[in-house]
Amino acid sequence: SKATVSVLNWDLPSLHIPPHTSTMGEPSDVTLEAARKQKIHNLKLKTACLENEEYVQELHVSDWSENQKAKLASAHEKGHQLLAAVESGTKWNLTAAYDIQKLMRVCGLEMSVRELYKPEDKPQFMDILSLKRVLQDMKQHRNKTRIVSFTGTIDNGLTKLEKVEEELRRSQLDSTELAQVPVSVLKNLEDCMNVTVIQTALMGNEEQIKAQSVSIEKCKEIRNVALADGEMSIAEEQFYIKAQLLERLVELVRDKFRIIGQTDDENKMFAKIHEVQKKAYQETSAMKDGKRRLKQRCENDLKHVHDAIQKADLEDAESMKRFAAQKDKSEKFLKENLDKQDECWRKIQDLERQLQKLGTERFEEVKRRIEENDREEKRKVEYQQFLDVVSQHKKLLELTVYNCELAVRATGIIEELVAEGCAAIKARYDTTNKELADLRLNIHKEHLEAFRRLYKTLGQIVYKKEKKLEEIDRNIRATHIQLEFSIETFDPNAKKHSDQKKELYRERASVEEELDMLKDKMAQSLSMFAPSEDALLKAGIEFTHPAEELEDNNLNRRSKMVEYRAHLAKQEEVKIAAEREELKRVKQLQSNSQRGQQAITQG
Repeated sequence: SKATVSVLNWDLPSLHIPPHTSTMGEPSDVTLEAARKQKIHNLKLKTACLENEEYVQELHVSDWSENQKAKLASAHEKGHQLLAAVESGTKWNLTAAYDIQKLMRVCGLEMSVRELYKPEDKPQFMDILSLKRVLQDMKQHRNKTRIVSFTGTIDNGLTKLEKVEEELRRSQLDSTELAQVPVSVLKNLEDCMNVTVIQTALMGNEEQIKAQSVSIEKCKEIRNVALADGEMSIAEEQFYIKAQLLERLVELVRDKFRIIGQTDDENKMFAKIHEVQKKAYQETSAMKDGKRRLKQRCENDLKHVHDAIQKADLEDAESMKRFAAQKDKSEKFLKENLDKQDECWRKIQDLERQLQKLGTERFEEVKRRIEENDREEKRKVEYQQFLDVVSQHKKLLELTVYNCELAVRATGIIEELVAEGCAAIKARYDTTNKELADLRLNIHKEHLEAFRRLYKTLGQIVYKKEKKLEEIDRNIRATHIQLEFSIETFDPNAKKHSDQKKELYRERASVEEELDMLKDKMAQSLSMFAPSEDALLKAGIEFTHPAEELEDNNLNRRSKMVEYRAHLAKQEEVKIAAEREELKRVKQLQSNSQRGQQAITQG
């Protein structure tokens, strides 16, 4: 009929089934086909119910009142059954009414699905395993002496990395960025283990110094024997040999500074290890802050989701209560309608128009009830889909919160690893500096002893050469006098005295050349000793300068020679006494000078 067609045409837009989408927005052909069949089923139920209501209206205008009343009663019974079938059989659960986009829009969620960790995500911890292999390789390092210093640090690092690996295996985290944090620390740790051991580097130098010392002692013994036997040429030769050996000894001692300097240069690169630690802390802090922000955003969304669930539960309860009240009201209305129809049948002739009106009202009410039932079923489907979508999204949010907490713990463990590694490197750096400082001081002391022996030996040779030069000058003067005497008397020996004078001048030039060479060596060794002298004075180590000792020895030797000459030449007592007085005066001046230097040093 026209009424039925108009009703069906009016209801078709509300029964339109949109393409069902999954949580990722992709349509399903199977779901669409099932929704289409469900739509056809709902239309059949509606059509049957409304056709019966039209039939009821037709019976209202029949002239056969009794038959019509009986038929109407049967139709009412059938209409009640069909209405019950419509209410129980109408389903809209295959129509997409709620998805993740609507959930985010309605609840005001901040986190999208692609930002959240998912159960199917696999943890990425191969870089952590690579760090473990690096630490295990360090345990097999060739520098065994350095391994002892870092054994505890390496073992603690392996333990912490195993703990991080265990945490990561229970997560969906990617450890690539986290594993880059301790790389620079481990590189510094390996470089620190590769620093040269100073004791090993100095071993060859020490052996050469020992061999040189043995040669010096042997040369000293030969010189002493030559002096005792009066072999002055051998003694002089041994003086020169000893001076050369002592020069080599000083060079070997000074070479220790070069070796120490190389080790010091290798060790200096770890002075800024705190900057490496600071950079690592900045990276881990940034990671922690990022995960904390992600966690906070997820927790905010979880709060919104919980609020939305509570609100949806309240709305569902209210809608069901309202629908039940409307249904009870409709049942009451239909019952009253039947009662009124019975009354009309008793007054059919007078109330036919009223009966038709009531039939029309019934038709409208049934149509409204069917529409209300449709809306309620769609609302239930939307509510159920809301619960399904929000449950899935809630699980993703909770999983993401769990991964954020785990990432913060793992990052904290890496921070501890970085701190322990840097502390171990710093401790080793400080220890090495102290060892180098102590070793430098010992080498300065050793340099002092070697310089004292060299300087005194060269001083003895210079003293003897100066005395020889004085003797040559006396001989030159005596020869010159003899030559003058011979010239005065035309003595044939004048030629001999002249040749002797020339020979003495040649010998004097040779001795002066040797004397200048020896003095240059003394000045050079004295300038080379200056850094060690400054270092010993700064360290508060008191010592007598070899130059002062040499001067004392020369004065003592001159005193002894004066005594010898006093025994041999009594007639020179006046001259000897004058020389003694000069020696006393020089000693007094030297003593006053030493006391002044000590006072300055103590001040």
